[in-house]
Amino acid sequence: MARSINNNSKSYLILIILLSMTYIIACKGVRVGTEVGNTSSNSWNELEIYIKGEFSESVLPSEVYEFETGLVPAELSDVANDYYSAGDYSRTNVQEIGVDESDKVKSDGTYLYIAGDSAVHIVNAVPADSMNIISTINVNGTVDSLYLDNNTLIILYEYSSGRGLTWSGSSPCITVGLSYCTPVETRLGVLITDVSDPSSPDWIKEWIIDGWMVSSRLTGSKLHIVQKFLPDLPPLQQIYDGTEEERAEAVAANKAALKDMPLSELIPYYDVINKNGNISRTSPLIIPEDFYRPAESNGGSVISIVTIDLDNPSEDFKSKGLIADAHTVYASTDAIYIASSQWNNETVALGETREYYWTFLYKFSLAGEEATVEGTGEVRGKILNQFSMGEYDDVLRIATASRTSIEGVWGVTNENNIYCLEAGNGSLDIIGSLEGIAPGEDIYAARFIGPHGFMVTFVKVDPLFTIDLSDPSNPVIAGELHVPGYSDYIHPLGNDHLITIGKDTVLDDFGNVWYQGLQLSIFDISDFANPQLLHSEVIGDRGTESLALYDHKAFTFWDENGLLAIPVDLFEHETEPAYPYTYGEYTFSGLYVYRITTEEGFNYLGRINTDFYIYYGDDWLRGLFIENDVYAVNGETVRSSNIDDIAGTVNTLTFPNSD
Repeated sequence: MARSINNNSKSYLILIILLSMTYIIACKGVRVGTEVGNTSSNSWNELEIYIKGEFSESVLPSEVYEFETGLVPAELSDVANDYYSAGDYSRTNVQEIGVDESDKVKSDGTYLYIAGDSAVHIVNAVPADSMNIISTINVNGTVDSLYLDNNTLIILYEYSSGRGLTWSGSSPCITVGLSYCTPVETRLGVLITDVSDPSSPDWIKEWIIDGWMVSSRLTGSKLHIVQKFLPDLPPLQQIYDGTEEERAEAVAANKAALKDMPLSELIPYYDVINKNGNISRTSPLIIPEDFYRPAESNGGSVISIVTIDLDNPSEDFKSKGLIADAHTVYASTDAIYIASSQWNNETVALGETREYYWTFLYKFSLAGEEATVEGTGEVRGKILNQFSMGEYDDVLRIATASRTSIEGVWGVTNENNIYCLEAGNGSLDIIGSLEGIAPGEDIYAARFIGPHGFMVTFVKVDPLFTIDLSDPSNPVIAGELHVPGYSDYIHPLGNDHLITIGKDTVLDDFGNVWYQGLQLSIFDISDFANPQLLHSEVIGDRGTESLALYDHKAFTFWDENGLLAIPVDLFEHETEPAYPYTYGEYTFSGLYVYRITTEEGFNYLGRINTDFYIYYGDDWLRGLFIENDVYAVNGETVRSSNIDDIAGTVNTLTFPNSD
């Protein structure tokens, strides 16, 4: 990886820090509290020993143990977006009120800010029939996503010299936690610009940060970025057979392999980029006093939480870190949770019952100027996505899917759980649980809204569970509804209804289930113990797909006007197929638009053709609404139509260098 400074320079930089500052470093082996190092060099030396120890063990198969949770922090400091888009335009679909999420396109009701490949295009979108590009911001890499905070545009991009090379050790990659290959030498660019005059964006600040971005959130004026960094380690032993003695030998061999690797190559750095695109400063991303050490090991990457104050964007960010793993991020307005689900491939736990997955959780408070640790915990099973978590009254609710077996008995049992956790004394403790939901079925969707929870499981039909979480110490299933098909995403529609998107299904003569086209549904939950299906709409036949099935940002619902836009790749049968497993013929790709009411259901308004297949490629598509127009946006074109005549009013704007 191209570095702004070489290893000798980085070692010199560390030496300067050692001579000029004294740090507090965490001491492993106690549940809470701190220990002050005798000198600053002890802090960096202990950090090096600790990191090498964690890397030596993390590449080996994980074990389940009796958990005593808690982080051992080095130092504990004191410390409107909406589901519904109000105003004259729609906004990014987010999980929680007051917590914004990055996306490929942002709008302020007049201009569209659109992520291209290596540039952001700013489009004057009003009026829709005369759209034009008014400026372009180029970056040295590939644009990932954007935030728009008043007149501040934040561009998150994958730096061109840090594109996630594979590990140069003895196998293609290191798997951490679940079987995810963690890329090495990935770098994230963060560019902050002033777009008070969108035709002439003004550079404010730019950083290049070591690591792969897991996720990010914007709460108030604070942007929080969760990064995952894996250094390019030498060949390490990743397997062992049999005894604890053999495991200890593998760990010792890995420590020996890492012995001569300097700390400067084990921890992430960041570059400060000046307005001319040159590096003005390089520094360690996390210093020892901001490094938290979990009481128990979990994964082998360096996780960082970078906090940028957008009220003072020209100032440096703040950062915290820990050795752990991160697969999923959830955030409320008050806290950010990092979760990693890990496969247990060895030990029989919970008596004679083996749980194959555990999910590790880390809670950081967002109450102060930076993220500060509050606690860590574990629950049985693995989570599906960020919607498997939700916080209410400082209690985290989490839905997991368990895979268990009984020692000496063939076969694996699937079941699903709800856990309620509360932070206290450095740990996240389970204060209530509901286990064994829908045995034999898998979670397809979950959502937590206020004191309520919703879960969809599926094998042959779709059970929608309504869950009463008003007493988190005693969660209970309030109601259950079985309907054909399944749902992948759940969206609130007012206080008493839900919209879902998933797949229609049919049963063949042998009892086999075959998914068919897309299915939109509206459920009435006003009687929480007795949910009812009010309306459903099926789009296409077997083979039809939508990005909105797995990316909630592709589900654009403008609640104020009851308008829904979703990307669709359409497959259709010309005649009735002989078998339910027969795929239809590909006929269309683009944006479907509906007006939704609880009284009449889904009123199809029309569709905008985008002329490219979306689902299996790298392409993306978003629908947006501004006043009485709908926009189909991707990184190459913007197409707009009047909502009252979608087919007859299509306008197209193509970006330069696009085919």
